[in-house]
Formats: sequence, structure tokens, C-alpha cells
Amino acid sequence: MNAEEKRAHEAAIMTQMIAIYCRGKGHLGRTRITDGAPALCPDCRALLAYALSRVEGCPRMDIKSFCSVCPVHCYSKDMRAQVRDVMRYSGPRMLLHHPLTTLRHMWIDFNARRREKKGVPHA
Repeated sequence: MNAEEKRAHEAAIMTQMIAIYCRGKGHLGRTRITDGAPALCPDCRALLAYALSRVEGCPRMDIKSFCSVCPVHCYSKDMRAQVRDVMRYSGPRMLLHHPLTTLRHMWIDFNARRREKKGVPHA
């Protein structure tokens, strides 16, 4: 997978997770898709915009698997805490809402950890 495919994949996962979080926490009465993007409360929309800007500007996208394993933390502390809350809430629910995306994410993570354990450089 090249860097642009990884960017698109990571952006899609972040969008899906924030939509699940926003709807599940009752920030909106109902999350609707509008023009291909989920309807979000202003706070979640700001968090998504911030996260997507970080994904787009990531200089290490070609060598890392996901932000959680990256040695460089480009999120500010408060935004990192918010994203951690979103992932803690949405992660288990992703399997119900987006099972194929979740399985793909788990497969990529498994392979990256296996390569790291064997000392093989990132592909």
C-alpha cells in the first residue's frame, strides 16, 4: 500500500470512528450522511478537521502503519486525549458498523507488528 492509499484509508477510518462517537454520545439526535460526509456536532466536526489535517500532513505515512505506533506525536495533548476517547468508544463498535474496514485495519496492524518483531523494515 502506498502513502496516498494509507492516507485515504486512515482518513476514512477516522471519519467513521468520529461519526460513531458523535452519534453514540448523543451529540446529535441522529447522524445523517450529507454529501458523502457524516453530519457531526461542531466539536466533533472540529476534531475531524484537525485529525484529517494531521493525516494529510504526515511526513512518516510511507513508513508507519498507524498513528498509534508512530514515534512522532503531531497531535496536541488535548486533541490527542479527545482522539483517544473517540477510539476507546468507537473501536469496539467499529466491528458492528464497519466490519470489513475493522478486519482490514486489524490485518494491517497484525502484519506491521509481526514485521517489527522480526526486524523486517516497513514495506
